[in-house]
Amino acid sequence: MNQHEPIAAIATPNGLGAVGLIRVSGENCINIVDQFLRKSLADVNSHSAVLRRIFDADGLIDECLITVFRGIKSYTGQDTLEIAYHGSDYIAQRLLKALLKGGVRMAEPGEFTQRAFLNGKLDLAQAEAVADVIAAEHKFAHEQALKQLRGGFSKDIADLRDRLLHFVSLIELELDFGEEDVEFASRSELVNLVQQLKGKVDHLKDSFAYGNALKKGFALVLAGRPNAGKSTLFNAFLNEDRAIVSDIEGTTRDAIEEVMNLGDVRIRLVDTAGIREATDAIEREGINRTFKHIEAGGATLYLFDPSSLSVDEFRSDIQLLSQKSSRIWAVANKLDVFSGDLNAYKEVHSDILMVIARDRQQVLDLTVELRNRFTAELRSFEGETIVTNARHAHALGICSDELVQLLSGISMCMTGDLLSFHLRSGMRALSSITGDIDTEEILGNIFSRFCIGK
Repeated sequence: MNQHEPIAAIATPNGLGAVGLIRVSGENCINIVDQFLRKSLADVNSHSAVLRRIFDADGLIDECLITVFRGIKSYTGQDTLEIAYHGSDYIAQRLLKALLKGGVRMAEPGEFTQRAFLNGKLDLAQAEAVADVIAAEHKFAHEQALKQLRGGFSKDIADLRDRLLHFVSLIELELDFGEEDVEFASRSELVNLVQQLKGKVDHLKDSFAYGNALKKGFALVLAGRPNAGKSTLFNAFLNEDRAIVSDIEGTTRDAIEEVMNLGDVRIRLVDTAGIREATDAIEREGINRTFKHIEAGGATLYLFDPSSLSVDEFRSDIQLLSQKSSRIWAVANKLDVFSGDLNAYKEVHSDILMVIARDRQQVLDLTVELRNRFTAELRSFEGETIVTNARHAHALGICSDELVQLLSGISMCMTGDLLSFHLRSGMRALSSITGDIDTEEILGNIFSRFCIGK
């Protein structure tokens, strides 16, 4: 693609609305739009909006508010216009038709942001964050995307890369003076540096499991024995009859998943088959899937009926679940038919919540408690950099592997040229995150996932 030719795209969703927006960017785009105006934009300052009537060969199209962004001061780093029109599909298509006839072409997916990257307005990690900001569906995902867009993650990566670059320079200086047997890069200092960097790289890489859950929603798996009330509670959380509720054991054969928001937190709520000895192959598969969801889930909400479950059975379930999940929140249900106390159960698992799944107010109280727990955990990560992009996590993994090879090579007195190779390979992996390399395949893969007009 020619990165300078003028492009245009509708930047608002399809359908009727009060206002629509067409974005135009590239060389000569202001002169092209001037063809359809009675009053030129030539004297309009950057970051200024003016009201203009736009005409084509058939007459007036619409009275539009045109915002002018000039050169490097724009989003793309090129002259850019944003044309706000009355939100009619007919007006939008007529405006586009006129612009295309005037000399612009339709933008490819993500091309505006790609130009911003190529013109140095954003690095690659920041450019990907633009898509994450648009896709954010809850507060914490939005906060992480904004942090990456502002360059916080990029600064961390740049620091790691610069420290590797320092030693690459010293080792390659040694190679230039190979015949004189000098050592510019202290091997003990290099070991200390690589160990420190590997710790930071691994910490960032490992944060992806949490960041991915933050981005897509934390899994909250409802687990327990048959007839504990899981499907009733699942429906009550969603306030709709999503799962079949029956007194017949084994009614739920497969996991049912729905998305819900607990205040600022997005949750993937999973109703699963009851934990018991399966009576047929289908139920057995459903129970196996239950444990797979528990292993992959962010938290397990273990629901039990103390009126029908002994303390020993409760202990057995908690021990089994503890092998699969690091977070188990036990919830005693059907307390309207339970006349005893929960002290014996609390001796097994002290953290027990209480609910009557058919009582709307109690379900709301439980929802607030779960929201507070997830929110408190999220707040504990404030100030930390969390990786939310699978490509970034993969690159960090490659860097970590190269650092392992580097440490092994130093211990075996590897020659400077091989040490330099592993250092450079680690640097390249980090550079691929922020785009400090020229790789068209990476760029095409990233920006093709953007929406048209962004």
